[in-house]
Amino acid sequence: ARITVVNTEWILALETSVTQATLLLARGCEIIGQRAFSSERSQECDLFAPLKSILAGLPEDQRLSRIIIGTGPGSYNGARVGIATAQAIAQTHGCRVAGLCSFEGVPEVSDNETIWAVGDARRGSYFLMPVIKGRAQIPPLLLEEHDFFARLSECEGPKVTFESPDRLPKGIDCTETRSTAGGLLKSWLARAPEEQEILLNTLTEAFYLRPPHITKSKKSPR
Repeated sequence: ARITVVNTEWILALETSVTQATLLLARGCEIIGQRAFSSERSQECDLFAPLKSILAGLPEDQRLSRIIIGTGPGSYNGARVGIATAQAIAQTHGCRVAGLCSFEGVPEVSDNETIWAVGDARRGSYFLMPVIKGRAQIPPLLLEEHDFFARLSECEGPKVTFESPDRLPKGIDCTETRSTAGGLLKSWLARAPEEQEILLNTLTEAFYLRPPHITKSKKSPR
């Protein structure tokens, strides 16, 4: 007789690096509850009411098995708030946190083998990153406007961004999209256990397009 293995892991998924933040509680692939809230600059305040409501769906005799968090690129503050919150909850539940690039949680990955994540990287440059079979090919390319146009013209497949397309150079055919906690959960469950284990053992940090811009002191050390 065939034995059916039921995934009974309790998973919390958070996506706070985008303006329309989402979070959900799942038992394996079954979504128990989900919430959404809109926040641009006060995620550290707006997150906790829906989070408390979501966690109320966890039975008292159960603990979370995994926490999945979208790391960006997107709102750096939102990603940091989500990561810090996930790590604090993980300590309480004795579980681990896995960070996923937020472009792996967009709906377009379900219908296309390859999509192209694009966006304004500031300082006169733009980023370009393929997401192949739901996996972001990190690190992204950072390109000046002329090179960005040339490289993008060679890319086959949908181009998506988390920003308004108005922030990109004119003539770029790009669709504004957003990542969701549900998309991140789907991406997580599609991974083999070995790949999941690698992510769980990788330091979770906000997605950097480039190292932080730090101005060194001009004062001579004493």
